[in-house]
Amino acid sequence: MALSLVVPIFGPPAAGKTTLTLRLGSAPGRRIFRLREHVPTDVLAATATSSERLGWIDEFTVGEALRSYFDAAHADPDVHTVLLDNFPGSASQVDQLLTTLWALTPPGHIEAIEVVTDAKTLKQRAKNRKVCHQCERDPIRDPRLPAIPSRDDPWQCAHCGGLLHPRRGDSPRLFKARLQRYHQTAAGIRAGFTDSGIAVTQLDTTNTIDGAANLLAPLLISRSSTG
Repeated sequence: MALSLVVPIFGPPAAGKTTLTLRLGSAPGRRIFRLREHVPTDVLAATATSSERLGWIDEFTVGEALRSYFDAAHADPDVHTVLLDNFPGSASQVDQLLTTLWALTPPGHIEAIEVVTDAKTLKQRAKNRKVCHQCERDPIRDPRLPAIPSRDDPWQCAHCGGLLHPRRGDSPRLFKARLQRYHQTAAGIRAGFTDSGIAVTQLDTTNTIDGAANLLAPLLISRSSTG
């Protein structure tokens, strides 16, 4: 077994990218790449305190993180698929990703997925989703992963019983800014892939994220076994 499939998953905030990768990434041989988990904490801290940067990480740090991660994944015989959660986030990050992957031997297959959802659903999800500060050990204590509430109390974590909190980035001001940035960069991301001969598949998560995961799962199995 060797790394044979890389799946960049991008889309607007609250479209279900992280939930999708969590659903699909638990199978043997699959790994999930989240950029913020592979960069220095001082870089993350700087982005968290700047409303202009909104979590944006400089290109040098991104390049270093990609090379280090994929060199290790390519050398790991137990890994055949990597799902990229909310990456790339710009046309330049598409270039960085492709440059990194094409340097591997063999490079493996790239299956780009754009998650799409209508505006009303995005706002509703952002309003309702919660995070757990106990379960998710974020590098700078700024949880991002969606928590599962208990059946009896929507503000209690089903896993640890702790108190759930709204996600900081889902505040109306930050969410609006994040959504605007996505709309400004989405065309460049698509073009970055298609201009390099990589088709972008759109996956609609408006009705159900689980349904989208079920649609994508057979493609991942097929690509990873033939890539």
